[in-house]
Amino acid sequence: MLKHIVYTILGIIAVVSSCAAGGSGARQEEEETTPSDSVFIASYPFVDTTADTISDPARNLVPFYTKLRQLDSIRTACSDSLSADGPRLVNIIHFGDSHIQAGFMTDVIMRHLHSRFGNAGRGMIVPHKICGSNEPRDYAIRPLPGRCGQWSSARAVNSRCALPIGISGVAVQSSTADNRILICTLPTGDSLDYGFNRVRVFHDKYAPIIEADDSLSAGLGAPDIIYDFNTDIDLIATVDSLELRTYADGRFAKGPIYGFSLENGRDGILYHAIGVNSACYLHWGRQEEAIRQSAALEPDLIILSMGSNEASGNNFNDEVFYREIDRFVAPLRAANPEAAILLTAPTQAFKRGTPNANFGRVSRTLKRYAQDKGVAFIDLYGATGGEGSAESWAEYGLMGRDRIHYTEEGYRVQGLLIYNALYNGYVGYGSTAQ
Repeated sequence: MLKHIVYTILGIIAVVSSCAAGGSGARQEEEETTPSDSVFIASYPFVDTTADTISDPARNLVPFYTKLRQLDSIRTACSDSLSADGPRLVNIIHFGDSHIQAGFMTDVIMRHLHSRFGNAGRGMIVPHKICGSNEPRDYAIRPLPGRCGQWSSARAVNSRCALPIGISGVAVQSSTADNRILICTLPTGDSLDYGFNRVRVFHDKYAPIIEADDSLSAGLGAPDIIYDFNTDIDLIATVDSLELRTYADGRFAKGPIYGFSLENGRDGILYHAIGVNSACYLHWGRQEEAIRQSAALEPDLIILSMGSNEASGNNFNDEVFYREIDRFVAPLRAANPEAAILLTAPTQAFKRGTPNANFGRVSRTLKRYAQDKGVAFIDLYGATGGEGSAESWAEYGLMGRDRIHYTEEGYRVQGLLIYNALYNGYVGYGSTAQ
C-alpha cells in the first residue's frame, strides 16, 4: 500500500512537470515520460524486470534492429524529408487473441515505438464492431445508416466460416454491393496524431470496388497489380475520418472486407495489431489466406502473443501445443522470409478460482519451440511474476472481473514490459554491432 501511495505522489509530480514543460520537443517528452513508466512498473513488487529480456541466440532480430537504427538516425538528424523511394518504414505485425483485440496492451507498445522511432500511421484497423465484437478505443469503422445492406460476418475462431478470412482474422460482407462506410481515428487522452492520407484496404479478390470521395481522392482506387486482395486509396489531404463507398463493377461485386491500414506517408513504424477473441495458434494456422496476405504488409518483425486460450483448455498437452505453434509459425515464416519472429508467453490468469498452472507449461513450450526453431522469445509469464502470480495481480487490482483478462492498468504493465524488452534488445544490439 505504501508503495502505491509513493507511486501516486510521484505520478502527480510527473504530470505537473509535464504540463509545465509545455511545448517541449519529442525527445524531451520521451525522457519525461520514461521515469513515470519506471515508477509505475516498480510499484508492483511481483514484476521481475530482470526476466524482461529477449532470448534470441540465433540473432533472428538483427535485421529488424538494423532497420530501427536507420530510423533512429533519421530521427536524430531531425529530417522530415522523404526519400525518392517514399517513406522509410519499419513494419511490425502483432498477431494474437483477445488480449490483442482489446487494444490496451498494444496501444502502449505502439505509442512508445512511435514516440521513439517515428509515427508512420495507425496501421491496421479491423471491423470488429460490424462483427458484433469489441474494438480498440482509438478508431471506429461504421456502416452509414440507410446507406448499406445487411452485414454478415465471420471470425477465424468459427468452426465453419461462412466467409473467407483474410489478414485481420475477421470478414464482413454486405448483402448489397452499394454501401457507405465511415472509418475514423479517435483521440484518446494519451494518443498521438493518427491522421492519415493513405488507406490500404484488404478484401476478397472479388469484393466490390471501394473508393473515397472524389474531392479527397488522389486517383482511382483500384486493386493492386501485385496483390488481388489489396486496394490502395491515396488522398490529397491528411484526415482523421473518411467516408468510403463500394459498388459493383463486373465480376467485382461480392466479397468480404477484412481491414484497413491507415498510413500518413512519413518515416517511422507501422504497427499492425491484429487480434481475435478466443483465438489460438491452431485457429490462425488454419488461415491460409491471412498468412498469404501478411506478405503485403512487408513485415520486418512478426510478434505472436497467444497461449492463454490453450492454457484454459481442459486437456492441455505440451506436444500438441508445440505442433499447433508450428502450424502457424512455419507457413508464416515461409510467406515472410525476411521477417523476424518473436513469441511472447502470456501472463498467468485464473481457472476455476485458482491460478492456472498450465500457463507455466505454455511458457516452457513456447521457449522450447523458439530455441528449436531459432526464433526470438520474451518470457512475459516470468517477467510478470511466474507461478502463482495471478494472485498478486488480483490483489493489486490488475485482473478483470472474469479473472481471465486484465484491467487497463494490467495491460499497461504488459505493454511496457514488451516494449522495454524490445528497446533494451535494440540498445544492446546498437552497442556491439558495427
